Amino acid sequence: MTGKPGSESCDILIRNGYLLTMDAERTVYSCGAVAINDKTIIAVGRDAELSTRFRPRRLFDAKGAVIHPGFIDCHYHANIHLIRGIAPDDPKTTAPLPFFEWTNQLEDEDEYIQTQVVSLEMLRRGYTFFLEPGTVYEPDAAAAAVESVGVRAGLADPYLWDVSDAGNSRPSNTARIPNDAERAFKVLGRQLARNKDPDGLVRGHVAIYGEGSQSEQLMRAAKECADAAGVTFTMHHNFTVEQAERDDARFGGGSSMVHFARCGLLGPNSLFVHMNVIRDDEISAILDSRMSLVWHPGNAMYYGISSDKKPRIPELIDQGCNVVFGVDVAKVWTFGGLEHIGYLVARQDKRYIPSTRLLEMRTAHAARALGLSEMIGSIEVGKRADIVIRSNREPETLPSINPVQELLLTGHSTFASTVFVNGKLVLLGGQSTQLDQEAVLAAAREMAGRVLKRAGYIPRLSWPVIN
Repeated sequence: MTGKPGSESCDILIRNGYLLTMDAERTVYSCGAVAINDKTIIAVGRDAELSTRFRPRRLFDAKGAVIHPGFIDCHYHANIHLIRGIAPDDPKTTAPLPFFEWTNQLEDEDEYIQTQVVSLEMLRRGYTFFLEPGTVYEPDAAAAAVESVGVRAGLADPYLWDVSDAGNSRPSNTARIPNDAERAFKVLGRQLARNKDPDGLVRGHVAIYGEGSQSEQLMRAAKECADAAGVTFTMHHNFTVEQAERDDARFGGGSSMVHFARCGLLGPNSLFVHMNVIRDDEISAILDSRMSLVWHPGNAMYYGISSDKKPRIPELIDQGCNVVFGVDVAKVWTFGGLEHIGYLVARQDKRYIPSTRLLEMRTAHAARALGLSEMIGSIEVGKRADIVIRSNREPETLPSINPVQELLLTGHSTFASTVFVNGKLVLLGGQSTQLDQEAVLAAAREMAGRVLKRAGYIPRLSWPVIN
């Protein structure tokens, strides 16, 4: 402590909370405090010390609740968010409305509204950043929606693919941006212009769709573009056994990840999504490259892939691979559900992912996967103030003996009470401070109805519905 008591001023002081800093030492303060000036954290420590040291312009008392860095989701398709309940809970069928039929009907306003809903839902679950994998048709609409709510997002050039005959049906079914090699190479990297503003909530990264829709030439161009810009390169890969086998054949006959490693297409900024199929010889290729993987244990279970092919990602976690979570599409889960699913998937294989590691996967490890460790992912001096105060008014938060386990596993359905992003208060008492939530929800209901009408979809239930 320096100077007289209360001699230092700050914009915001958050005090009296169980503070999970997620710094390199994983320091926890049983009664901690955080001081913020503008967008930046200027002090972290014991509440007794910081409360005496600082004279805040605005004080927030956490009242013993958990304080943690904003959660980060590393893979989410924002413009498919409101297909949940319309997409079937039977994974054997895509009827009556496949994903591409939904996206084919979207207009810019529809993407704007869905991204607002995604952003609001994220905040209420304690998330402050999501990475969109290049599947929003109009990134400017998504960016405007993100900024209106006050969260962070990563956006990429939409639908970069240049192979239409390798088993991925999406390129041939997507009307608005069909498979087009010339276009893919032409627009690659345009979203990186967003990174010129160091204070911007929306950043650009490099994404190609992948999953059988990409040539090696497009992969190489995307990886080189990401390397030059110092950003993440992401794509879907090895989702199913069939897709993995097709890519093996296309890329020389051996395991595709081994080929990619040999060709220099993997590296610390590579972020491959799903990876439900991993062969023995691909383990070392993944680990040696120091790449990151986005795990979606729910998808693997939903489609029955985990029953056909043993999930290898828990094994990779044990070996030090940087594995993070991505909600992907809210089919029968949403933000906050994957940690619990991942824990159980690992236990089924007699492996164990501790709740502390699950928290790392949502914070510090996710920031590392995005190349943003110097900015977000932990509560440390000099980093941006993306901070969540959890609610401790629900029974699920009791008995507050092991707050990490209670937050990630037994109490994973609890909501955030207060959220700051870039030092700005964006959620208070579970409600947005930026916009009218009720108006957003009403607009979203109307939007979904319009899209379904364009698609000719008539809602159906197995049971009779009386109007």
